[in-house]
Amino acid sequence: MPDDVTLVEVLHRDLRDVRWAEPAALRALARRRSRRTAALAAASVVLVAALGATMVDRTGASPPPPGDAAGGNTEIPVEAMLTAVDVPVRTGDVLTETDLDEPVRVDDLLQVCGRAQGLPVQEPRSRYSRSLTMLAAPGGPPPTMPTAVVTQDVYRLDAGTAGRFLGDLERVVTACGAWRTPGQVYADREMVTADVVHRWRVAASGFAGDQSVLLRHDVTVPPDPGTGRPRGVAQPVEDRVVVRVGDLVTVLVPAGTLRPGVRDVEGDEAQLLDTARAAAEHLCVAANPGC
Repeated sequence: MPDDVTLVEVLHRDLRDVRWAEPAALRALARRRSRRTAALAAASVVLVAALGATMVDRTGASPPPPGDAAGGNTEIPVEAMLTAVDVPVRTGDVLTETDLDEPVRVDDLLQVCGRAQGLPVQEPRSRYSRSLTMLAAPGGPPPTMPTAVVTQDVYRLDAGTAGRFLGDLERVVTACGAWRTPGQVYADREMVTADVVHRWRVAASGFAGDQSVLLRHDVTVPPDPGTGRPRGVAQPVEDRVVVRVGDLVTVLVPAGTLRPGVRDVEGDEAQLLDTARAAAEHLCVAANPGC
C-alpha cells in the first residue's frame, strides 16, 4: 500500500505541471501532426512485416501523369526530395506519398492565429505534391517504435501563386508576433483559465533558393499574478523552414534537433539551414524555371 500511495503522489505532482491548450489550438495541432502520425503508424507495420525496406508508398496511389502539353514539368520526382546524406544523423526507412490538389500547409496553428487577427488567410492549393518522412535508424534489436528525423512536403504551385506565397506568409507571421489567447492550465490540482501566448517570428531569411524563411514558434504562459511563478511546463521551441525554387515550395519540419546531444540554438539553426540549402539544390531538378 505505501508504494501505491507514493505512485499516486508522483502522478499528482506531475499533473500539476500539465498545460491544456485551448480547443482551437488542439484542433490545429491535430491537423498539423496527422501526417506524421500516419507515417509512424505505417512505419511500425513496415518494421514488423519487412525489416530492411527502405521506401514505402503510404497511399498506394498511382504516380501523377507526365509533363503537360507545354513541355513543362508537372509531377514531382523523388530526385527533388531530400536524401539520407542531407541530414547529419543516421536514418532508416523513408516513407513517401504523392497527391494532387493539396493545400500548402506550413503551420495550421499559425493559420488559426491569422484568422483571429482578421487576415484573409487562405492556404493555396497545389497542382502536385510529394511528401516524405525520414525515420531514425533502429537502435538495435529488438526493433523499437520508429521516430521521425525530419518531414518534408514539396508543392508545385502556379508561378504567380508561388511568387506571392512567402510574402503572404511573412505578413501573417508579423501579425502573430504575440498572440494571446485563453486556455486551460492545470495548476494547484485544478483546471484554471490562463492566457497562453504564442509567438512566431522570422529567425532567418534569404539563405536558400529564390526565397526562404526560417520560422520560429514558442509558447509561454504568463506567471500566476498571485505567486509570480510560471504555470505549466515550458514548451520546446518549434522551427520550420519554407523554401521556394521557381514554382516549387518546400516545407521542412525537423523532429527536434538534427544534431543529437547538441542543445545550443545556434548550432541547431546552422544545421537546419544547411539541410534547407540541400533541399533547394534538389528542387532545381524539377522547378520551373530550373536553376
